[in-house]
Amino acid sequence: MRKALVMFALLLSVGILMAELGTNNPTDPQLVAQRAQEGGTAGSGIFDIAVPPPGTPMRPVQRVPREKFGIVGPFPLTLQDLDGLTYPDATPSERQAMLEGMQFFTTAHTAAEGLGPMNNQPFCLGCHMSSAEAISAPGIVSSSTCVPGSTCVSLVSRAARATPTNLQFTSLDPATGGGQPAGTLLPDGHPNPNDNLDAVNGPGRTAAFTTFGDFNPNHADVPTNPTGIGFFDPLDGAATNIVTGLKSQPFGGFVQHTRPVGPDCIPKPIAPVAFDANLQGTPDRVTGLDSVTGFRRTVGERAGPPYIGRGLMEAVPTADILTTADPNDTQGHNSSLRNFAQSMGCTGDCIAGKTNMVPRNLTVHTDANGNLTSVTGFVGGVGRFGLRANGVEILQFIIGGLQGELGLTSLINPAEINFPTLFPISGPTAEPLLCLSAVSTSAEVHLSTPFSERHFIRNTAPPEFGETLVSLLKSGNPASHRSIQGKKGKVQRGAELFGIDLVAFANRMVPNRMPDSGDGRDPNAINQADRKLNCVGCHTPVQRTGQSPAEVGAEHLSFVWAPIFSDLLLHKMPFIDAERLSQRPRDPLVVARQSMSSDDDRMFNSFDLSRSLADDSFSNQKASADGREFRTAPLMGLGRMGPPFLHDARVYLSTLTVDSTPASTVTTNSRVTNAPLVVRTVDDAIRAAIELHDLPAPDNQKTPNDVAGAGCPVLPLGANSNVSYGSSPADVICPPYRSATSISHRSDSREVIRRFRQLSPEDQQALIEFLKQL
Repeated sequence: MRKALVMFALLLSVGILMAELGTNNPTDPQLVAQRAQEGGTAGSGIFDIAVPPPGTPMRPVQRVPREKFGIVGPFPLTLQDLDGLTYPDATPSERQAMLEGMQFFTTAHTAAEGLGPMNNQPFCLGCHMSSAEAISAPGIVSSSTCVPGSTCVSLVSRAARATPTNLQFTSLDPATGGGQPAGTLLPDGHPNPNDNLDAVNGPGRTAAFTTFGDFNPNHADVPTNPTGIGFFDPLDGAATNIVTGLKSQPFGGFVQHTRPVGPDCIPKPIAPVAFDANLQGTPDRVTGLDSVTGFRRTVGERAGPPYIGRGLMEAVPTADILTTADPNDTQGHNSSLRNFAQSMGCTGDCIAGKTNMVPRNLTVHTDANGNLTSVTGFVGGVGRFGLRANGVEILQFIIGGLQGELGLTSLINPAEINFPTLFPISGPTAEPLLCLSAVSTSAEVHLSTPFSERHFIRNTAPPEFGETLVSLLKSGNPASHRSIQGKKGKVQRGAELFGIDLVAFANRMVPNRMPDSGDGRDPNAINQADRKLNCVGCHTPVQRTGQSPAEVGAEHLSFVWAPIFSDLLLHKMPFIDAERLSQRPRDPLVVARQSMSSDDDRMFNSFDLSRSLADDSFSNQKASADGREFRTAPLMGLGRMGPPFLHDARVYLSTLTVDSTPASTVTTNSRVTNAPLVVRTVDDAIRAAIELHDLPAPDNQKTPNDVAGAGCPVLPLGANSNVSYGSSPADVICPPYRSATSISHRSDSREVIRRFRQLSPEDQQALIEFLKQL
C-alpha cells in the first residue's frame, strides 16, 4: 500500500500587486456595508422572499421580442446589445448600472489583470458560447442568424460542446504531470478552430468543466450541514476531512483547472487514485468504497446554463417553493393517460421533489476598531440557483465563477485557489515556481464589478414565445380544439400533453386578459383535471413573484406571473451503478447507428449518450442534495437558444460534428421500442433530452433489431470500456419496469417518460413543437 502523499510546503516570498479591475463606483466600503445589510443576521437575509400581500395586483412579465432576443454584436458587448437581453422598459439608468457587469462578463482578461493562475476560462462568457457553433435552424440563435461579424454569444447561450469529454486524457498527462483541456482557446477568448475533435484518441472539445473529489456516502456530513447526505472531500488543500481528521489533500479540487492563462502554468490534473490517501485500502467489489476510509473517487461534469430570467427565479416566494415539495411522494394527480406509478413502485405519482436546504456561511469581518473590512460567504435557506439548487442568491455564483473559473479574487472571496500537486512519471511534484509567484496578495476585482454583473443577470429577461403559441394564447379561446394538422393544433396538443391549462396560461401571459375578479383557475396554469403526461409535475409553467430584492430593475421583477417552467426543486434522476461508482466517467463510446429521419437514413459513427445522470461530486456548498438529484431546469428560451441540453451539456448538436460524430441514443414510441436516435436536428436534441429523463425502456417485440444501433444501448460486441456492467448489462441499463433495479434506479419522471413512450410519433412531435415555442 502506498503511503499518503505528504503535502508540499510552498512559501512564497513575493506576491503580485496590481490595479483592481472595475470602476469602484459604488466604492468597496459602500458595497461591503450593503452586503452586510443584505445578509442580515441569520438565514436568508433579504433573500427570503415573502408571499405577495392579499390583493396585490399581478401582471404578465415583460418579455424581449423573440426576433431580438439573443441577437448581439461581437464581444465585448456594448450598451446597445442590452436591447436583445433585458426588459424592454428598462430605463437608461438601469441599463447603465448593468454595463460594467456586462462588459466584464464578455471581455477576455489577461494575467496582467489578475486572471489565474488557476483558471479555466479568460472570461465569464467562455462558459456561454454555444451559439457560435449552433446549427442553422428556424428560430434558433446562431452565427447564421446573427449580425455580421458576430456569433451572438452572450449570457443566454449555454456551455458549448462538440464531442464527449475523454477524461482518460483530460485527467492526467504523464509527460507534464498535469491534465489536458478539452479544447483550447485563442488569446481573445474564441475557441481554437484548429482543435482536434477526436474524443477517442484525445480529450474531445467542450466548455463544460470537470468536478471531482472523494465521497463517503455513509459518514455524517459536517455539523454545519445537518441535512447533508454523506461527506464530500473536495481535495482542495483547505477543507478538513472530517472522516480522517486531516486537512484535505492539495489536489486542486473541487474544480479541475485545465486552461491556465500563463505559459509558466501547467493544466491541472485529477490526482491518480494511487496517490490519494483516502483510497489506499481495498475497494469493495459492489460499492467501490475503500475498506479503510469508506471513500470512493467521484468525477462529474457541469455546463454553464443560459442565464435567462434569473431575477424572476430569485423573486419566487420561498413559501411557494416549499409548498410544492413532496419529498415522500404522497401526492397523486389526474390524467387521462395510463397510470403506471403503482406498478413502478411509487407511493404517489413518482415525483418526489424536495428543497435543497443550504447552510449559511456568511461572515462579517471587522478591524480592531470594529470597522467593516469585508463580508465573505453567503446566506442560507431554500436553494433555487445552481444545477443542484445549492445557492440561495445569485451573487454566490458570480463570486464562485470569478474565483473558480477565472481565478480572480475580491473582498467577498479574497483567497486564491490552492495549487495542486502534479503527477509526472518521475513522481509527485509542485507547480513551476514562476507560476506559483503569480499569486496575488490583494483583491483583484472591485466589488462594483460583481454587483453590476448581478444587475445584468437579474435583469436578463425571457424571450417572447414563438409566433404560433402567441397567436394561440391571444385567440378567443386557446383551449378550443384545433386540428393537429395545423401549426396551432400541434402546439395546442403539445401544451395539453405537457399538462397546461391553456386558458389559465393565456390569462397570466397576455396583458389585460385576466378578469378583474380572477379566473378561479390553477395559479400555476396546470390542468389539474387532466395533467396527461404530467410534465408540469416538475416543470411548473407559471410562478408568481413577490417583492424582488433587486436595487436595480425591481419593478420588472416584482409581482409578475413568470413562465419559469420549473418548480426549483431537486428531483431524482436515473442512474446506473456501474457508471456512478466508476472512478472515471465512462470513456466515449462510438456506436454505429442509422438515422431514422424521414429524409436521412444514413449510418453514423456516433457517440452514445450515457443514460446515467448521477455523480457524487459537488460544487460550492453541497447542502442536502444527493448525487442523483438535480434541480428542475427552467425552460425559458429553450426554443430560442437550443441545445446542448442537460446539466453537463451531454446532448450536444454542433456544426463542428453534426455530420461526422454526432451524439446518439435510442428512443421509444407507440410503434417502436429503442429505435436509434441520431442527434442531427433541434427536434432530435429535444427528443433525446426527454428520453434521458429516465433509463431506456426494456426491449420487446417492437424493437427493430434489424436496424443498426437499435435496442437497449449496451456495449456493442467487441467494444472495450473502463466501466463493467456485469453479466447482464441490459438488466441494469434497461431494467424491466417491475424489477427491483427499475424501482430503485429509475427517475422521478419514470411515469411521465413511460407515458411519453406510449404516445404516437405524431403526439410526441406535437410536444416537441410546443417546447420549441418557449
